[in-house]
Amino acid sequence: MYHYFQIDEDAVRGMSTSDLEEFLPRKGDRFALKDFFAKSEVKPKTKKESLMDQLKDRLRSSKRVRNTDTRSDEDEPHSSSTRKTPKLSAKKPMHKVHLGWYHFDENQKIYLQPAWELNEMDVELTDFQLKPLDDEETTLGDIIDRAKLQYVHFYIRTRQKQSDEEGNHQERKKEEKCIENKSANQQLDDTEDAVSNADDKAGQSVIEHSADSSEYDKPREFMIGDNHDVDVLKPDLKEYISEDDNDSPLPDPLLFPVWEDSLGEVSFMRTEPALPSLREPKEFGIVVHRGQVMKELIDIFKQNVDVDFTRDNISATIILPNGEKELAFDNGGVMRDLLTEFWDDFYEKCTTGTNLRVPCLRHDMEAADWRAVGRIIALGWITQKIIPIRLSKNFLSSSLYGLASSNLRDEFLEYIPLSESKILSQALENMEEIDRDDLMEILSNHECKVIVTRDNLGAVIDQIAHMEMVQEPAFIRECLFEVLITYELEIDVENEVQKITPTPKKLLASLECDEVESDSFKYLKRYIREIDTDTKAMRTMLRYLTASDVMLYDSDGNFFKIKVKLVDLNGFSRRPVAHTCGRVLDLPRMYESYPVFKSEMNAVLNANIWVMDFA
Repeated sequence: MYHYFQIDEDAVRGMSTSDLEEFLPRKGDRFALKDFFAKSEVKPKTKKESLMDQLKDRLRSSKRVRNTDTRSDEDEPHSSSTRKTPKLSAKKPMHKVHLGWYHFDENQKIYLQPAWELNEMDVELTDFQLKPLDDEETTLGDIIDRAKLQYVHFYIRTRQKQSDEEGNHQERKKEEKCIENKSANQQLDDTEDAVSNADDKAGQSVIEHSADSSEYDKPREFMIGDNHDVDVLKPDLKEYISEDDNDSPLPDPLLFPVWEDSLGEVSFMRTEPALPSLREPKEFGIVVHRGQVMKELIDIFKQNVDVDFTRDNISATIILPNGEKELAFDNGGVMRDLLTEFWDDFYEKCTTGTNLRVPCLRHDMEAADWRAVGRIIALGWITQKIIPIRLSKNFLSSSLYGLASSNLRDEFLEYIPLSESKILSQALENMEEIDRDDLMEILSNHECKVIVTRDNLGAVIDQIAHMEMVQEPAFIRECLFEVLITYELEIDVENEVQKITPTPKKLLASLECDEVESDSFKYLKRYIREIDTDTKAMRTMLRYLTASDVMLYDSDGNFFKIKVKLVDLNGFSRRPVAHTCGRVLDLPRMYESYPVFKSEMNAVLNANIWVMDFA
């Protein structure tokens, strides 16, 4: 007698052997049923089907939203994400802006969080750089086009109003101060006339002229040199921030830096205003161990935030692994070597990318550590004109000035691996000629969440570039900007990087030799010509010769010369010897052939262990 059961196929698949035994007592029947279900299973998917399914799954996981932006479909990808990507177009009918409020405290001379009634204050509106919007014809669209930012920041700056009585009092004080200034200037002229008629023996003397104490806290000093007069003026805060002139505009925003984080929260900086230093220059020594330069240099500038790179006498010392100091006099060579080793370690440990790098977050790098990196950038530029040229120029510009170019595509193609860059470049030219599986795999690796077509590929790549090179390192950029803005560095990043990037042509032009027709000098020039531009070999060669892996130049803009001296060295002692402090290369006079020269030079450079000594 047979019994018929209606059992769902999925239920059978989920049954254990003991469960099936209740319905199919015979073991052969149970095996036949399982074999039937096994053959009916779906065949494994191909690589192409698997990638497409992954993309489709991502699309299904989010609700489809129709793109209502005014741009055409050719410029904008058909996104299925529930969160629409902000556009940079200034033609949109509506824009989201961030509005901050800073109040100037008359006593402390710094911006504080406001705590007064608005009708008691003078109010002005500024842009994202805290510059007043004086031009009434300036529109929001103009500012967006100029800033190239997704969200535009505006700030209200306020200053407490003064009564009419206070205003009259300030006017009287200004008139009195004007009279005092004229009197002080007259006394100054009289003193200069007296000094100019002094005896030559007074060349080393110092004549002090005291101005009215209401204007200066310290006297002016005039030092008489051998050939000319030198006016040494001790600056005073009152020359930069007037307590009397109420009609003057609010203080320069660069003197009182403020910042807003990536979440739109106002952050009042705790750093001191970037006012001229009133203290005397001091000695500041940097001592680090070879192989630990990055960690130790960051620690040094976490603890010493008040070093004046312009006025202080800064020296550098490197300790060898055996505990002894390198035998080198730091007239710039040790500092160059220290900074070069710092950036080499930084690129490897704190950045992502290939040819171009972008800093990445690390659990052991907090805000104070990134601010210290900002001070090291300032140290390199002020003392040696060194900047980290392998960092993204957009990232470096935004860290210095808060602004960057909106065109990231070219940098992104240098940021990603060369194999990916070639495929994306080919796809941008003709998408039909590339392997679509390879393209899908690359986009999947970069968290692409849209279906890519020929029309929207460029926009998709731009969005990925913005996410990886702007959004992800935003916290790091804010920490660097908070420090670098106080130094008021004037760096044309684009031109500067192009100028100091090493090339064989630049390096050859910097060589000087008294025996230009010698075989050894010809071998050296041939060796340099065979090195590709801006490769590890080129950077290594330049660092061996100068202690820096970038081309440095003097105040006139000319690259520093490298002196090549031919010396008599033979046998086991024959080898090139570089003295980086003085940029001098001792080159053996005799080589049997170019291959022998190349072999010995490769051995020196590949050793990568160079101890500095005197030139």
